[in-house]
Amino acid sequence: MVETLITSSALIAGICACRLLFSGRISPRIMYAMWGLPALRLLMPLFYPADRWLKTLRSSFSVMNAVDRLHDQVIAGTEMEPLVDNILTGRVRGYVNPSTLPQKLVGVDWQLVFLAVWLTGSAVLLVWILWVNFHFAARLRRTRVRCRGAVYGVTHLPVYRAPDLRSPCLVMFLGEQSIYLPEDLEAEPEQMKHILIHETCHARHLDPVWGALRCMLVCAYWINPFVLLAAYLSKRDCELACDEAAVKRLGEEARFDYGRTLIALTAGKRAFSDLFCISADFVFGRKTMKERITLLAARPRTTALTAALILAVSAALIACTYTGRAAQGVQKRTGLWAEYFCSRDGRALAGLYSPERQAGFYEMEPVSTDESGNYLGFGWSSPWPMDGRYDIQVEGTRAQITYYAMTSEPHLWVWKETLEWEKSDGIYYVEREALSIFDAVSGLTEFEAAYGQGIEGTPLDYRTNGMGAALNENVKGDPVMTFLAAPETAGPYLLNLEGGSAAAETVGDQSSVTYEFRDGSGVVIRMERPFGADGIWVPTGWSGAVETADDAQVDGADEGNEGVTPASKEAESAETELPEAELPEAELSEAKAERAEDGDEDSEAEAVKAVVGEFAQAYFQDDPAAMARVMTGSAAKKIAGAGEQLWDRLDAFQIKGDLSGAENRDQLEVQCEYRVAGEDSYSYLGVELVREENGWSVSGYYLEK
Repeated sequence: MVETLITSSALIAGICACRLLFSGRISPRIMYAMWGLPALRLLMPLFYPADRWLKTLRSSFSVMNAVDRLHDQVIAGTEMEPLVDNILTGRVRGYVNPSTLPQKLVGVDWQLVFLAVWLTGSAVLLVWILWVNFHFAARLRRTRVRCRGAVYGVTHLPVYRAPDLRSPCLVMFLGEQSIYLPEDLEAEPEQMKHILIHETCHARHLDPVWGALRCMLVCAYWINPFVLLAAYLSKRDCELACDEAAVKRLGEEARFDYGRTLIALTAGKRAFSDLFCISADFVFGRKTMKERITLLAARPRTTALTAALILAVSAALIACTYTGRAAQGVQKRTGLWAEYFCSRDGRALAGLYSPERQAGFYEMEPVSTDESGNYLGFGWSSPWPMDGRYDIQVEGTRAQITYYAMTSEPHLWVWKETLEWEKSDGIYYVEREALSIFDAVSGLTEFEAAYGQGIEGTPLDYRTNGMGAALNENVKGDPVMTFLAAPETAGPYLLNLEGGSAAAETVGDQSSVTYEFRDGSGVVIRMERPFGADGIWVPTGWSGAVETADDAQVDGADEGNEGVTPASKEAESAETELPEAELPEAELSEAKAERAEDGDEDSEAEAVKAVVGEFAQAYFQDDPAAMARVMTGSAAKKIAGAGEQLWDRLDAFQIKGDLSGAENRDQLEVQCEYRVAGEDSYSYLGVELVREENGWSVSGYYLEK
């Protein structure tokens, strides 16, 4: 429907331009006939087979191509600028989208309101037009008197006189056409002949039928001012065409006498309802009289050159408005998908998804609807690729989009979305979609999938994306974020690695971090300290799999046991790889004691502090997504709320509690003592933790004043 409104508006504008340009140079009947082009275009959606066929017609001349280009410029012009200027405030501009479900539930669906207003207006207008025309026709039939006098042999239609009639007119009621004259009309026989011939020409042209069609289109498209303009001008051109036909029938010698008849019968000011009356009047208001008299005097004739121009213009208008946008390739359609995804425009994305596979769209992770299905929500607040940064790779009908999701910390995640496109009726639609969110990379394969495009020169490059400078400022005076000052902790954090261990070799402002995942695979991360000797470390690149400690031990065992039989190797492996939990209780206690003597107790306490510190900062920065990253899965689903952006207002913060023996415990409760600037008393944030396979996680929290 939107395409119909746009193309019909362009077509009407073109017809108006032709009317202005060729006025007095072409036959009024040709000008009147040209209004059939927008009428037919407006009727197309009412006939599904024709409309479906029309949508298969595509050309580079279609006005919809210009609309798409304009849309692209608007998107580019309103795209969020990099977050450098806002990032220091910890607040991101413009990422909230009113189309998301939570806002839909408390706000207004303006598309639904617009549709309701449109349909209501159409219904009211239809009732009013029917009432105006039936009331007018019924009044005439009730008060009419048949003219028994001569009709001068110019019409076969019945002629009546009726009171309160401003102008002679042709009225059709229930298929019967009749000519009505004002009761007080006193006209010379010659004038009466002009009137009757004019109204008879209306009947031959079936103008009451076209008038009914005009009113129907006004009812359907009243919301479009171009349609109202077309209705008004086409009714005027109807009278001009009838004047030409009447003069042709009367003869050229009667042209000026016919004009004098028009002047003599000029009606007063027309009522607004006359535009919606399907009757064909002899005089359509004073404003049109000057145009009619001018054309009668000009005697416009359509030359061969003018006819050729009219045909060319008509063909151009048809090519521009009866065809759809040029077929978009997979690259273009994928770009549109990425734009709509970043702006959280779920309805636009649904339009790009295959109509036959809409169920697949509603199964997408970011899609949410209410129980009634009346609302469509897409996405969440953060992390989200809110600044419109993405990369596209296309191979055949398969496309992959790399998004760079972010929060206001600032922090980045890599998301990768794979789209499978299929062509239907010449248009590519998404057939299948898969979204991978790399928020906890725990293996080399996953690492390569996330960062295979590299780091340097991409939005992940914290040296140039503006976020590194913001993080560097945030670290100053913030004990919780001091881990960014060490390459072995900054690298895994900024690249969202989980569950492994890291060791760094540092020379000056360059460092090489070897990271070993839980599965034994490893990767070397190149780190740099670009913001000075006291600044943070950021990743700049990486190299492939490395030999981990476990690999070295296995290789060494193989070299020293060339004569060992396979059976003995299996027995030795079974003995050395026995999980600690399967050791006898006494041996288990001894092993824990040995680790404590080696400093494991201190490292365990630091690990607990790191988790608590990260959770507390996320809590006081009102960032539920960041809180959820260090919480257990069940606890993250029950987040009741976060702090009120207190982090920058805290003048005291300390993690309290006895963490000794943490390595021997599976549950902990830690209190964070804090004080808000301007307040005298301290408050406490209690944090409950449990040990999971990959380390400590927050299982609950509470506040004490």
